[in-house]
Amino acid sequence: IASLAVKVAERNAFAPIAVSVVDATGHPLVEKRMDDCPTSGFATMASSKAKTCVLMTMSTRAYGDKYLSKPSTPDMYVRLLNQIASAETISFPGGVLLRRKMDDDDDVVVGAVGVSGAAGAEDEYIALTAVQESSVADLLATEPTEHQCETVKGEP
Repeated sequence: IASLAVKVAERNAFAPIAVSVVDATGHPLVEKRMDDCPTSGFATMASSKAKTCVLMTMSTRAYGDKYLSKPSTPDMYVRLLNQIASAETISFPGGVLLRRKMDDDDDVVVGAVGVSGAAGAEDEYIALTAVQESSVADLLATEPTEHQCETVKGEP
């Protein structure tokens, strides 16, 4: 999934990204950072997006929609960035929750993917598309199920 995320970002000429894939407890399984992706800041945000998904059992977009007032203000973003250092939670789009597909129930969280470095909707698109293109796509349900990215260039 992480390698596919890098390919999706490249295919769409998005900014270089960092990606983190975590298990159901939020422990990292794999983390990657593209060449020219700014240093640790984006890697930290990608990890925080993935961890937020498993901690809150929802996507980071849903987390932000649920707990942040609209419209967003610049001071809100500063406070959100401070969350990363203290609680490792973040409400920017780009964190996708992964659940095991089951005939009777999709409630079993198996992990999450966090992407950071492009615009929020692009990060989310990258994570979703990487999961959808992976060899385990048929076994996983994602939250969200669809992206909101309007800058997609390289649909397969």
